[in-house]
Amino acid sequence: MTVRLLLCAPTLLVAAICQQPPPDAPPPPDAAAAQQVLAEVLQQFQKEGVEFDAKAQTVTIPAVVNRSQDPIEYLLIHRRGKRHEAMFWTRTKPSVLNAALLMLGLEPGKNASYVEKDPPPTLAEIEAGADPIVITPPSGTPLWMTVKWQDADGKLVEHCVEDLLLDLTTQQPVVDATWVYLGGRMAQLYRGEPEVFVADFEGNLVSVCYLTPDNHLGTMVHKNARDDQNWWITSLMPEPETEVSFVFHRQEPALHKAWRERLQREKEKAAAEKAAEKPADK
Repeated sequence: MTVRLLLCAPTLLVAAICQQPPPDAPPPPDAAAAQQVLAEVLQQFQKEGVEFDAKAQTVTIPAVVNRSQDPIEYLLIHRRGKRHEAMFWTRTKPSVLNAALLMLGLEPGKNASYVEKDPPPTLAEIEAGADPIVITPPSGTPLWMTVKWQDADGKLVEHCVEDLLLDLTTQQPVVDATWVYLGGRMAQLYRGEPEVFVADFEGNLVSVCYLTPDNHLGTMVHKNARDDQNWWITSLMPEPETEVSFVFHRQEPALHKAWRERLQREKEKAAAEKAAEKPADK
């Protein structure tokens, strides 16, 4: 199946669902074509290990814990991606994964953009911490991700990806982060040749920092995401080479809601303890 057909698949699949002929009538040509596309897409999903659950609104792929050598830039890559700075890698073909994400109803958003300040800050201001760049964070359809695996005792373990990503600025798991679907892009690798889905060749899928061009499928939105040296892994990460299930969610999963509520309780508790430590006003 061609990449262009995979990218068009969600629209054709809608046609297959909406154009239901009477039981005894032959299907109209468009519906027949859509049904053929559906069969081919599902065949590709099976080949690439993609589990599409329309009811749960999830896409699950097999992945492996990577042994990163440098600060983390990518949450997830294909096996041909930047292995030296990624948390997980997968054998699933990026264009097939992207087709499944489109079928979830995700719409491509906008990547981060940079503009130099005018007038620029002075050297003294830069040395004092002023940023010479105005950054517009990524925007678009949000998504959530979780990872699950079996521990040494065979017990199923599942975590939000936020619990696994360490913010080196705070030395704590990342908080106040969101994830945006970008959708990758088609482009020519060489002049005069047909366009290709670039992620199939580069292999980089979900970034934890702002990277351009937006050949990857998704990115994190965070106040520290401009810094590609700010991210590492937490102690909750399983051992390298552990096989995991990497799950994309169209709606916020119960696990993430519980995670968010836990953080809020911890924040309120810390604030109460800090207030209790203050000496009484005279």
